[in-house]
Amino acid sequence: MRRKERKLLFDYLPVFLILLSILLSIYFMVPKVQEIIENSIIKNAIVPSVSKGLDKIILQIEKDASRVGLKELFKNKKFTSWLEDKISIFINDDVKYAYILYFDKDGKIRYLADFSKEDRARYWQTFNAFDSAIEKVLKEKKAVVIKQSDYTGIWLTLIKPIKIDNQVKGAFIIDFSINKLQEIQSILNRIKEFILAVSVFILLSIFVSVYQFIRYKKNLKKMYIDPLTQVYNRLFMYDNMDLLKKNYYTTFIIDIDFFKRINDTYGHDVGDYVLKEVAERLKRCIREDEDILVRYGGEEFLLFIKSNPHSEEYRYNIVQLANRLRTEVSKNVITYNNIKMKVTISIGVALCRENTDIDQMIKLADMALYRAKQNGRNRVEVYDKGLEANDKGIAIIKEAIDKNGIVCWFQPIYNLKTGKAVRYESLVRIVAEDGKLIYPHQFLNAIRRTYVHVDLTKKVIEFNIRTLLDNPKMRISMNLSALDIYNDDIIDYLDFLIINKKLASRLTIEILESEDIEDYEFFKEKIMRIKEIGCSIGIDDFGAGYSNFAHIVELNPEFLKIDGSLIKDIDINKRSIAIVKAIKHFADELGINVIAEYIHSEYILRKVLEVGITYGQGYYLKEPLPLRKRKSA
Repeated sequence: MRRKERKLLFDYLPVFLILLSILLSIYFMVPKVQEIIENSIIKNAIVPSVSKGLDKIILQIEKDASRVGLKELFKNKKFTSWLEDKISIFINDDVKYAYILYFDKDGKIRYLADFSKEDRARYWQTFNAFDSAIEKVLKEKKAVVIKQSDYTGIWLTLIKPIKIDNQVKGAFIIDFSINKLQEIQSILNRIKEFILAVSVFILLSIFVSVYQFIRYKKNLKKMYIDPLTQVYNRLFMYDNMDLLKKNYYTTFIIDIDFFKRINDTYGHDVGDYVLKEVAERLKRCIREDEDILVRYGGEEFLLFIKSNPHSEEYRYNIVQLANRLRTEVSKNVITYNNIKMKVTISIGVALCRENTDIDQMIKLADMALYRAKQNGRNRVEVYDKGLEANDKGIAIIKEAIDKNGIVCWFQPIYNLKTGKAVRYESLVRIVAEDGKLIYPHQFLNAIRRTYVHVDLTKKVIEFNIRTLLDNPKMRISMNLSALDIYNDDIIDYLDFLIINKKLASRLTIEILESEDIEDYEFFKEKIMRIKEIGCSIGIDDFGAGYSNFAHIVELNPEFLKIDGSLIKDIDINKRSIAIVKAIKHFADELGINVIAEYIHSEYILRKVLEVGITYGQGYYLKEPLPLRKRKSA
């Protein structure tokens, strides 16, 4: 039995022991309940119904016997005839015997009268039975009820004392037939069956509930586990925010360096294997029951380390752990089907902070990770005061979002042969409270992977849709990152604001080709969704990243925009010319338009036209301007 299975059995063993205890308790409880009910019937129903009538007869016997004596009284035939008439009302199928006994001076017990329907005793016949019961009646001078145990046709015996001058001289005895017991037991058996049936139902219900709970826990565990790496997924993190808030956790963001290059060079099977191997190496360095490893994105992991931030060596220990994680991943090459790869990771760390929520801690760790990448990768960076400026920047962005300080400027894209603007690229700007403009390169990295980025994107979408509505002849291209396209809220918001296909046809979504695409099949589904809304697709910065031409064919974009790094020196760099020509040829074969950006001089413009590119944009042609400073096309 595997460790996890043994643990699962151990976890639920108390539940099964409780169920067994309940079952045994019910098994032993039912006879006791049956006995309690039977005694209750005897005490409250059987005996009182007979005793009340007998007490009147006994009272009359005692009264008459006090004058002539008990023995002499029963020699009187007139009296015994009267008595037999009175007793007859008690003789029925439930009463087997009814008789009166006399206790003589010698200690013998004799019959004075027998009123039974059959097998009657003779007057003065000796009686030999109930020794202990008779002694109790003589001593206590009270009625006694005996439950018979030999089942000789008798169930109960009721003995009522007859007292003369406060001395017990005789007893009136009623023997109840076993028929009454059988009738009662029939009722009790039905009660017993009902109790057992209810108990079985309850036990089955509990068992089913426990079984369903175990299944739920197992399914929940599956739901919380990333199927590829077998570590926790984002859903687990979001559903367990309370756990993370209640404990001190140090937040790590771990990113596999140049992972896109691995995917593009060796394929996704190799990339998947690298992800699994990195996850295994990370798990070897952390505590299974205390630390939490989450696959956060395509090649990004979140790690929450349970910590004591008040320890003097807290920061030192965290940095040591981070470097141990980095070393564990990089010290041995990863081998897959004879492919050997040296894999490294970059780590951003956010130390514990009082009154800081998890989202904020992730954002701080992400800033540190960004700095680790900027500083050469394969390193650890800890968020500190040096990055506080980013915090202030985010506050400015949030304030601009709240106060409608998000605007878009528009740069025309021209048909270079006719000189006419065919569309306008929307470029976001933030207007601070002091009127100062903040440009994208100053804030986009700071809000990457935060809810602020989502809110900003929605504001940009709003601005551009409103611009299209106000300018019916205008065509706009708007940039969305891969993270934006993955986000259902953003795509749903785009769909919500676009009122018809005609409006959608005037909006093109530009995708950054250099942006890491984590799950291409899923990404393609989102692109198809955008096309269903009615928007067209363009590829921005093509040629800057590790371009996957097969992906471009599948996305079927309206245009490819060649990255500015290739265009800006096309007049002097032969390599740039060769790459641009190759892209142009590739696009022509597929019927895709090509746009050259960063046309900053007449020389660049001539070279672009020389290569055969028809469309272009750049400061030499027209700089980005707010809408009011230009005529709409």
